[in-house]
Amino acid sequence: MSAPSRLTPASLSFPACALVAFLLGGHGTAAAADANINACEDIGEWPPYTYLERENGKPTAKVTGFAVDVLRQIFKDQPAPPGIELLPWARCLKEVQNGSRYQMALNVSYSDERAKTYLLSQPYYLTSSNVFYSRKHHPAGLSIRKLADLQQFRVCGVAGYNYETYGLKPGMVDQGTQNFPSLISKLHAGRCDLFIEKYEVMAGFSAIGQPLLSDPDLGRATLEGVPPTAFHMAVSRDYPQGEKLVARINDGIASLKASGAMDRMLRRYFSH
Repeated sequence: MSAPSRLTPASLSFPACALVAFLLGGHGTAAAADANINACEDIGEWPPYTYLERENGKPTAKVTGFAVDVLRQIFKDQPAPPGIELLPWARCLKEVQNGSRYQMALNVSYSDERAKTYLLSQPYYLTSSNVFYSRKHHPAGLSIRKLADLQQFRVCGVAGYNYETYGLKPGMVDQGTQNFPSLISKLHAGRCDLFIEKYEVMAGFSAIGQPLLSDPDLGRATLEGVPPTAFHMAVSRDYPQGEKLVARINDGIASLKASGAMDRMLRRYFSH
C-alpha cells in the first residue's frame, strides 16, 4: 500500500483561498482592490490642498497637503496608502475616467458633466472665488456686479479646470495655460482681461515659495453673489470597485468631520 500523500501548503492554497473568500463575503476582493488604488492630481499644484513638499526651496517627489492628509486618514488601516502622482490636470481627469491606471482624483469641483462622468464623494472643503486682473491694463479695476458681467470680458483659465460655476461654458474661456504663473503672465501680456480662481489656492502658493498675491500688478476683487465652491474626491465609474470605494471615502469624510479631525487638519494650513 502506498503511503498516504501529504497535504502541503501548496495543495491547500486553492481551497483555503476559496474558503476565505466565502467567509469574507466579497470583502476580501474590496480590500485587495484598495491596495491597488492610485490617485492623480494637477502637476501645476493646488496648495495648500495638494502640492510637492519643498526642501531648501526646491520641490521633492513627495506629494503633501490637506487633501493628501484626508486621504491618508481615510485609508490609515491599509498597509500602504493610495499612491498619488501629479499630471497635467486635463490628462489626470481622462486617466481617472478610464480607471485603469488611476482610479481617483482628490480636488474636483462639481459640474453636471463631471457628475455623469465620475462618482463624486461628499464635499470635504469649501473655497471662495476671486476675480484677478492686470493693473497694467485695467488700473481702475473691472466693473463686475454680477456673473453675467463676466461675459463682457476675455476670460482665461487653466486647462481642464471647471468654470461652469460662473456661468462660463466650455469654449467661453481661453484655457491654453497649464499653471498659474503662466496664467498671470498671459494676463499681464494683455492676452485676456481676467481669470477667476480660489483665493485660498492663490494664497497657498506662498507656502511653496511662489507668493503670487505679492505681484503689485495683479489686481483682485471679490466675486459677489457666488457661493463657496465645494470640492470632492472623484472616483472612476469604470473602476469595478468604484461604488465601494466612494462609499468608503464618504464614510471616512463623515467620521473625520464628526470627530473634529477635518477642521484640525485644515487649520494647520490656514493658521497664519
